[in-house]
Amino acid sequence: MSARCDTTERFFRPADVAALRRNQRRIQIQRIILVGSRLVVVGAIVAGALWIYERTQSDARFALKTIEVSGAVHTPRSAVNAITQAYVGANLFRLDIAHIQNDLRSLGWVSRIETEKQLPDTLRVRIVERTPVALLQSGDRLQYVDENGVPFAELSPAVGDSDLPLITGATGVELARCVALLRALRARDAEVFARISEVRPVPPDGFALFDRQLGAVVYAREGDLSAKWRDPYAIAGAEKLGRAAIAYADLRFADRIVIKPSNSIAAALPPHSETTGAIHAED
Repeated sequence: MSARCDTTERFFRPADVAALRRNQRRIQIQRIILVGSRLVVVGAIVAGALWIYERTQSDARFALKTIEVSGAVHTPRSAVNAITQAYVGANLFRLDIAHIQNDLRSLGWVSRIETEKQLPDTLRVRIVERTPVALLQSGDRLQYVDENGVPFAELSPAVGDSDLPLITGATGVELARCVALLRALRARDAEVFARISEVRPVPPDGFALFDRQLGAVVYAREGDLSAKWRDPYAIAGAEKLGRAAIAYADLRFADRIVIKPSNSIAAALPPHSETTGAIHAED
């Protein structure tokens, strides 16, 4: 009985309170030192970053001195320089890249601008130019048109392309429709595309296209243009009609092809061909 009480008393005997308090103070001091050291490190990093930032924003070594331009094939370099030289001397880190890109996109041939800052004083500019898919006639003006139907530059003898088809009588939605037709033909029927020298929209969904080989206008719709385009050649061969012997061919009908001969041979062609019911010849 007494042994059990003695053991219990030793088990519940209070510890040295003074020692516990000293240990707790040491732990608290260590924690304060650790937090303080971390704050010092963070403060040093922030101070260093601020110092670097201030130096980059004001140091003359980072003033823009060199602008390297690539990709300008049709865009006059003088026009590019007239825009980029305004930024020479500006701090490279404070340079407004979006502003430079917008300025350069004001040049007709420029489609997209890619830029890269090269420390300490160089800006690299890569110009991606538009690809003309047609020429647009607007009054006395001839302009290049890109694949989105956007007129972007005047026809230039230095850049001229006589193989580009000419779009006439088209603006806005009708211009975009003509460009879409040419893009589709170039992609899926290069032979037909190569024969087209002029395109004019005929609302609501038709086109008047001048065929280089026939020397005549062909009226057609986009959906069945490729399928029907070669029929006038077969008819011209059967009727022995040479180049420019046809005034126009109309492929817009579901059950027939209408062909109007030129005046010089109209009398020689019967008004209704007996050899094929799909042909209707107009006087």
